[in-house]
Amino acid sequence: MSIPTAAAPDRVSVSFCLIDRAGGVLAAEGADRPYYAASTIKLHVLLTALRAADGGALDLEATVPATRTFTCCDGTRFTLGGDHLDPTHPADGAAISVRDLLRRMIDRSSNEATNHLVELIGIDAVDETIQRLELGATRVERLIGDAAALEAGRTNETSADDLARTMLALVRRDEATAGPDAHRARHPATLPAQSRQSAQPRRSTQARHSAWDPRAAQSPQPSLSIASVELARAALRAQQIPLITTAVREDVDHGSKSGWVDGYRHDVAFLGDPDGEELHVLAAMTSGLQPQEADARIAQLVRDLLPAATA
Repeated sequence: MSIPTAAAPDRVSVSFCLIDRAGGVLAAEGADRPYYAASTIKLHVLLTALRAADGGALDLEATVPATRTFTCCDGTRFTLGGDHLDPTHPADGAAISVRDLLRRMIDRSSNEATNHLVELIGIDAVDETIQRLELGATRVERLIGDAAALEAGRTNETSADDLARTMLALVRRDEATAGPDAHRARHPATLPAQSRQSAQPRRSTQARHSAWDPRAAQSPQPSLSIASVELARAALRAQQIPLITTAVREDVDHGSKSGWVDGYRHDVAFLGDPDGEELHVLAAMTSGLQPQEADARIAQLVRDLLPAATA
């Protein structure tokens, strides 16, 4: 069975965005260009679910029955199948914790876990997180495999800039949640002179099947608790399908989330101690390339932009 994804790209394109721990742009090209997001939307779902957990609306320790069947935007039901299934996902009806759904969504890119989480928190809550982060190119409008939504013109898109900032929101402890002891000085890492750009300020209980009300979160930015940041870091470090980090030395702390469908291949990674002053986030998005060529282009970006982190 073919699960709907996205229209084939009409051109070859490579975009990237490298930011420091303060969110300053160090290097970028086509960073605001929207691409079909593929599995990188799982970062936005993760951030939303962790916000819900921090607000007491989602219990990470609660168990739910595993499922591969979900609700389309028109109210009909559909079942994931074929290559879109995670063969290690529990059988339908088996108990799985919400925490395990979060981990599986990130480390092995489980589509079942992703759709299940979106149904738990509500797609409107994901949009609320996107709005709070002021992600101008990001849209998460449908579940994975929702043919009715795809036919209605709904899609999932993001940009390299938006991905980098979403990753930063997941892994950086801010002063409000971590306290002064976790705050470090913020300095750009050493980069090739031709890659540098001036840093510009950025524009200004029980698991539930009903949608989480995003209005319960009052902070202007979706800051996370220390526990949620640690959970996100651990899942990202356990990534089983890396692209950017294949070019990074083993002794460099890192975590990532990749995404791909035919014609598109993306990745975003944090590089360096997330509590240290040398933290960087690199996002790379490609279209119209064969997978091996896309992977080679992404690896070369890492070597060009962050030579000190590569082997």
